[in-house]
This record gives sequence, C-alpha cells and structure tokens, in this order.
Amino acid sequence: MILRYNINERINRYARVLTAIEQGTDLYAADSPLQLTDAEKQDVLKILDGDLYLETKIRLYVLLRLDSELSKGQATYNYPTITVEHVLPQNPDGNSTWVQWFPTEDLRQKYTHRIGNLVLLPRRKNSEAQNFDFDVKKQKYFSSAKGVSSFALTSQVLKEKDWTPAIVDNRQTQILGAMKTLWRL
Repeated sequence: MILRYNINERINRYARVLTAIEQGTDLYAADSPLQLTDAEKQDVLKILDGDLYLETKIRLYVLLRLDSELSKGQATYNYPTITVEHVLPQNPDGNSTWVQWFPTEDLRQKYTHRIGNLVLLPRRKNSEAQNFDFDVKKQKYFSSAKGVSSFALTSQVLKEKDWTPAIVDNRQTQILGAMKTLWRL
C-alpha cells in the first residue's frame, strides 16, 4: 500500500505468494514472496522519512496504524471523520512563535509535512487548531467544550513545552524506529 504498487504488480505478487503456499515454502523466510525485499524496505523508509503528508492516499492509514501501535491496540475511535493535522502549521503567522522556532521558509518547509510534525484529530478538533501558537494549539487539541483528543499519537504532543526543529527531529526518529520495528523494516 505504501509503495502504491499498481494492480498488475499486486496480482503478480499474490500469484507468487500462492505458488509458495502450494509448494509448502516457508513464508517467513527472508526470500519468501510474502516478505518485503531489502529494496522495498528502503523505499518504504524513504517515504515514511519524507513529506508523508503529501502522500495523500496513504498518510491517514499510516498514522492510524502508528497510533494503534502506540496505544498497543487498546484505543478505539468512533469519529465520522479523522483528519491529519500539522503541529507546525503550513502557513504560520509572521509574528508567531512558529517563525521564531522555524525562522526561514526553507526550515519550515523541511519540517511541515514530515511524520514527526503530524497528528490525528477528529474533523471538529482540526478546525479548532488552525494556525495558533503552540500553547494555544495544545489547549485546543486537548481541552475544549467539544471534548479531548484520545489519539495516542496526538497525546504525545502534550508533554512538549516547545515545538522546535530538535523536538520534531527527535519525534521523527522515535516514530521511524517504531515503524521499523512494527513492519520489520
């Protein structure tokens, strides 16, 4: 799914997996067609470590799977629409703390769409978060008349006092480590 293989590539892979099953091949062996190749693993990591938000067909599913892993499968959500929110906004106000923490447009572009800067919110919460400074955004995520965010991925943001490049880098590294373990990358 992450590599966005086309229908022919998927059918070919399924055929190889079915053949391996019929032949009694160990599907957990490294060379099994069920397992990702080293090249596929590297390609997946490249996508996860890039501008994931721009991968519109997969971003929500990746973040939901990550959230499930972080909550150890304990969290369940019953929202009509779940959205992906940027902590560092896409278009911060020129007088905001965002511009102090990320002083150049190049720096903001480097971090804005990366997985370390993304969280999950119900649609009604996402519309509240907007481009506010970090303290206000945290308050909007976690406490309002409309309730609180129950996403494990989003709750991680609450413990942070600031949201600087170093913090996003650290979160990016932690999330990639979790995904590497989860998907054996």
